Amino acid sequence: MKGLLAFLLILVTALCEAQDLNNYKYVIVDNQYDFQQEPNEYRLNEMMVFEIKKREISAFLADDVLPNDLNETGCNALSLKVETRSGLRVKMIFEFVNCNGITVFETKEGIGRTKNFEKAYREAIRDAMTSLDGLNYSYAASLDGRPSGIETPIQVMQPSAVKPSLEITPSNGVEKDEPQTIPRPEMVELIDDEVYTTNSKEYKIQSTDSGYNVYKNNSLIGTLKKSASGCYLTVTTEFIGIGYKKENTIIIEYDKNGTQFLVFQKK
Repeated sequence: MKGLLAFLLILVTALCEAQDLNNYKYVIVDNQYDFQQEPNEYRLNEMMVFEIKKREISAFLADDVLPNDLNETGCNALSLKVETRSGLRVKMIFEFVNCNGITVFETKEGIGRTKNFEKAYREAIRDAMTSLDGLNYSYAASLDGRPSGIETPIQVMQPSAVKPSLEITPSNGVEKDEPQTIPRPEMVELIDDEVYTTNSKEYKIQSTDSGYNVYKNNSLIGTLKKSASGCYLTVTTEFIGIGYKKENTIIIEYDKNGTQFLVFQKK
């Protein structure tokens, strides 16, 4: 009986926390926390944003271009606070705090077991953020009768939303926008001096005005879009991740049955 009561208490607590979280539209991640020597050290802050976005919650770094409706008519954003402990293992807990300083949601203690500090922090972040799994987050605007103002919609990119096509057909002199659809894989001829490729030659990246296109066996599967923080949000039909550019190399890190890497060299 005690075990059943404990289970029900945990379940009710989780449901209440999830409901509270649903009342907030955005999460703002600091550029630097106390345990870091410099802003976005090890690109951990970008990773925090990425892990939150994976759960379909709109998240931003504090120095990003923020939405117009951020706390415009009330408190609709949470600040991400971090509690860290280091020793033989790196331990991290994340608190989602509202404008009044109230903790709306707290993750479990994430643990990084790798001896390398950078990798250990990344392990701890991933582990702690799994607390968001299963909450079925869905933003619920306040129903207290106050005007909500004009809100700028934030689009959360999904793996299937890759380079939608727009077909315009004249009809009585009026152009008609057809619904956006996912294109079939497009076979292209890549220009050598604009291409990065993996050692296996299976994946290729080609530069565009807004970032890069990603190809698999010369078929378009996704894009890399540069963020204000300098990394690339990678969205493809196979995975979602973060890309980093260093000299003539682009590295894409994504989570698929564990952490995976794709390393591209400029041809």
